[in-house]
Amino acid sequence: MSTQPIVEGAHPDDVTESKPTLQLLHNRAFALLWSGRTISYLGDTFFNLTIAWVVYSMSGSVLQTAIIQVVWHLPNLLFGPLAGVLADRWDRKRIMVLTNVLAALIVGVIAVLMFVQDTVSPVSIFVALFVLNSVTMFFGPANFSIMPEVVGRKLLTTASGLFAISGQVAALIGGPLSGMVIAVVGAVWTILFNAVSFLIAAVCIAIAPLPSHPPAAHTARTAIPLWRELQAGWQVINELPILRILVWLSVLLNVTSFTGPMWPALVSQQLQGDATTFGILQSMAVVGGLSAGLVVGKLERQMGAGRIAIIGWIVGGTCTLGIAFSTSIPLTGLFMFVSTFGSVVASIAFGALSQTLCPPDYRGRLSGISSALAVLAIPPSALLGGWLADLVGVTVLFAIAGIWTLGVAGLAQTNRSVRTAKID
Repeated sequence: MSTQPIVEGAHPDDVTESKPTLQLLHNRAFALLWSGRTISYLGDTFFNLTIAWVVYSMSGSVLQTAIIQVVWHLPNLLFGPLAGVLADRWDRKRIMVLTNVLAALIVGVIAVLMFVQDTVSPVSIFVALFVLNSVTMFFGPANFSIMPEVVGRKLLTTASGLFAISGQVAALIGGPLSGMVIAVVGAVWTILFNAVSFLIAAVCIAIAPLPSHPPAAHTARTAIPLWRELQAGWQVINELPILRILVWLSVLLNVTSFTGPMWPALVSQQLQGDATTFGILQSMAVVGGLSAGLVVGKLERQMGAGRIAIIGWIVGGTCTLGIAFSTSIPLTGLFMFVSTFGSVVASIAFGALSQTLCPPDYRGRLSGISSALAVLAIPPSALLGGWLADLVGVTVLFAIAGIWTLGVAGLAQTNRSVRTAKID
């Protein structure tokens, strides 16, 4: 199968520097994928806020609410490698459609149970979340594998930026909107909207002219044991030094995930703020991510993916240090904006670089293996970070996160392959 992107009316290597976004939106396959994902992002925002609110309202327990995050990441660890193998072996388009349809059914069942029973126990919600994320886990590697063939190498970063914009816009408007829907008509309807959004995404993918089959060289692999496929994927990562270091850099960066649950404490203790302050700071982060999505494609083409990833980590780490010691709400908001901008630019460039460096036949396994490894760092860092925050305070932990991020950037800078890596 050809790995050239599906761009109707244009040669895949022709990128109009001033209008790459328009070129992507004229690509029917990408436009349908992007439209479906945008609606799905909004549905996810509704669902995530609603589930956290329902669990806390029923249990009154911050611990039970925090368990949502553990359940959320567990399928990545358990099924990420398997999802990667299947993305390289099976029809990727069918995987993407099927995962959205199954997700719609699961979320629909949750909505029906809440409507019929009025309340659902937190344990039931945890089980449903685990099943839901175990299903949707299979979407990521298939999408990761197919996207370079849809948009081409030169437009891959810009395409990732547009998806990031969709996610940030969904977060910006979905939070307040879902809160109003819950208050006016109840949580059932926000969850039902997420089910509908999954179905819309499934339809968009189904009618999109996507490469529907894995590369021809792998159509006879169905007799090969799955564990051998996984072993082959790991071997490819090990044999390509730059892919190997990108995977481990991702693991190291996720060590700083312990700062996420500490934001309410930082706002309360250091800024003497309230929930409104917290919401404002989160909005600044959303605007920073939105801005990053708008410019990352142009930055990557001008500077190279490796270089802007390193610069993004330096910016993010420096601003995290600033957040650690800032006692001013406006200054913290500025740091939040710039930090998120740098981190999102780095993340998009980093992901696009991994997609283009990996041999096409192994992209699914790279996605599955790297996501499973990255998740390994999250639970221990969250537990250790929470314990240390009670002992020494959140200021010290944010400072450690900033220094750690700068250290990862320094490590990447010392590697010439990463420093000079370019997508084109």
